[in-house]
Amino acid sequence: SDFECPFCSRSFVTTEKLMEKYKGKIKFIYKHLPLSFHKNAMIAAKYYEGVRLQSTKLAFKFHDEVFRNQRELKKGEVFLKKIVENLNLDMKKFEKDIQSETVLKRINEDIEEAKRFNIQGTPGFVLNGVPIKGAYPIEHFVKIINELKKRKKKLEKVIGIYQSRHYWPY
Repeated sequence: SDFECPFCSRSFVTTEKLMEKYKGKIKFIYKHLPLSFHKNAMIAAKYYEGVRLQSTKLAFKFHDEVFRNQRELKKGEVFLKKIVENLNLDMKKFEKDIQSETVLKRINEDIEEAKRFNIQGTPGFVLNGVPIKGAYPIEHFVKIINELKKRKKKLEKVIGIYQSRHYWPY
């Protein structure tokens, strides 16, 4: 995702609905793909990672706040700092962390992972190995989740047969 992408902002709402619908059954992992033509995307990604180094919970709070107020991101670091200051972080550590190789490495790893799934734009999702490119309504995700559930049941049935025969193909 890209904090400055308007389609990612729409997908943020969809993701919230999915997390509510499948509470405790799905896991949301935020990955970065800051697009070069969004001038505040990379610094927002660095801020997120700087917060995450102190608290994953607060990083998601930062994430939510940026997407809920995405238009304010035009203000760049002024807007981002305001959010971070309200999180009661160790600001000296945070300022050091956002400039660190650790943070940059994490963002670059996410970018490389997106390439492996052939995701070049945002938003992009990977749902149990299935890449989804674009901002889709919740119904699209529900359809994929239901299909994955069916496939899992078929796989469990096949595995059950192999187990009952004590035969494991390699």
